[in-house]
Amino acid sequence: MNRHYRFLFSLLIPLSASAEKSEAVWKGPDKPVYVVTQNHYAVGFTPEGATPRFEDLIAIEIIGGETPLTGEPSYKVGAHLSLFVAGERHGDVTIKKVMPLQCDSSAAVVTADSSVHLGKGTMALATNAENVRSHGNNQRQPTETELDHAKLLAMNEFLKQGVPGKFSKDLEAEHLVVTRVDETEHELLVGSFFLEAEGARHEIFLLVRLSSSGATTELARYHKTADIEDGKDSEEVRFVDQLDLDGDGMDEIVVEVTWYEGEAFVVYKRTSGSWTQVHVGGQGGC
Repeated sequence: MNRHYRFLFSLLIPLSASAEKSEAVWKGPDKPVYVVTQNHYAVGFTPEGATPRFEDLIAIEIIGGETPLTGEPSYKVGAHLSLFVAGERHGDVTIKKVMPLQCDSSAAVVTADSSVHLGKGTMALATNAENVRSHGNNQRQPTETELDHAKLLAMNEFLKQGVPGKFSKDLEAEHLVVTRVDETEHELLVGSFFLEAEGARHEIFLLVRLSSSGATTELARYHKTADIEDGKDSEEVRFVDQLDLDGDGMDEIVVEVTWYEGEAFVVYKRTSGSWTQVHVGGQGGC
């Protein structure tokens, strides 16, 4: 897939009814941003060569840095990148080599310094952007009460999509975290919920604002997978991490969106009490 088609593909990423807004004009960071994680995408060989192994630590460019002629990511071998986990400065990674990742994308294989400890499945952000503002780690697991509030909101969204309420007992959650995205005391629950009903899989990604009186949905992204057996029409949204990428005092939220044979990374920003998709990058797949 060449860069032109990748761009068109990015415009097709849908927003749910509660998040249907035009992609906002966003200045963003002044240098590239990368998602750092252990390779969990694919291993093997492409026409351009071998891909990283599953245990390799890789960096995928999701914002900026594209070369002007080809539009491809620009990884600089030997470059040191500042790593951020949950918005907190967390050591450095160094680009060792660039390798094909999937049929139409590439990634940098990186090494981490001794202060970096990324668990299996962890996804973090790396950048040397000047305007990034870091802070302490505010992330935690939700309490039972908070989880109950979020499940109720998730089920309300499913009901709007015609999912019968009797399936609420089958509702499951994954990749949940409670965090703060600014210096206020207000907390945000982030995560995905899913259930199977009447031969289809229904999924919702939520950003929920928590308060002493309960919880309020600020963003809901819904998807229905009819092909449960092969998942050819599937879409899964996973919280990656948070970081104040533009230095305005509020963290952006980064999520990974995966399809049957592809993935991309979406950046959401909160303005005037609602979340807007402001960037899509790091597309890859076969």
